Amino acid sequence: MRLFITILTAAVLLIAGCNSDEEIQTENSSTNEIKKEAHIAMVVDKINTSNYTYLQVSENKKTFWIAVPFMEIEIGETVYFSKFMEMKDFKSETIDRTFSSLLFVEDARKSATPDHMKQVHSGAMTISKQNVKIEPLDDGYTIEKIYSEKNDLNGIVVEVKGKVVKYNPQIMNRNWIHIQDGTGSENDYDLVVTSADEVKVGDIIIVEGSVTIDKDFGAGYFFPIVIEDASIKLD
Repeated sequence: MRLFITILTAAVLLIAGCNSDEEIQTENSSTNEIKKEAHIAMVVDKINTSNYTYLQVSENKKTFWIAVPFMEIEIGETVYFSKFMEMKDFKSETIDRTFSSLLFVEDARKSATPDHMKQVHSGAMTISKQNVKIEPLDDGYTIEKIYSEKNDLNGIVVEVKGKVVKYNPQIMNRNWIHIQDGTGSENDYDLVVTSADEVKVGDIIIVEGSVTIDKDFGAGYFFPIVIEDASIKLD
């Protein structure tokens, strides 16, 4: 309860800060509850005012607007946040614009905190199993087989083919990729890959990299299995 009150107070103060520039049109806006979920998004447009900044951001092929306390950030840079409140049909008098949906963000920053990383990568199984069916490589592995033989494969370079279902670029100087191939169930259908190569959600890729089990990056940032430093080819 204390945590909820603290977050609620911070969100109210953020909106009050916005009021120093303009009056929030509450009669034309509907406010939902404060949410806590980690987001990593790229800035595609921005509008600065004296006390705060509107950012249009793109995340996993979805584009939306957020409002943050004034922030020095450029188009093309990445913004990290995890605490926000949505306001619908929000009318900004300062810039004379109505947003169908606007996220008022409490904790926007240009680098991820350990807590944020834990939320983003708290485990592959936070991603639901998708309806995909990928033909396995002749000499490669399926995701299910990698999980079932992980102890024997630790430190071994493998090839696996899958569909990108989640992509988080440039965290800890590497790109984080989740792939699925339709195999596996319960706890062995989603595989985490790190790579310097760039991909997009929806890509079908061939991954070649070293299997590492029980990988601990610190700050509770732990994976039972991960394919590290992988090279990526589009299929």
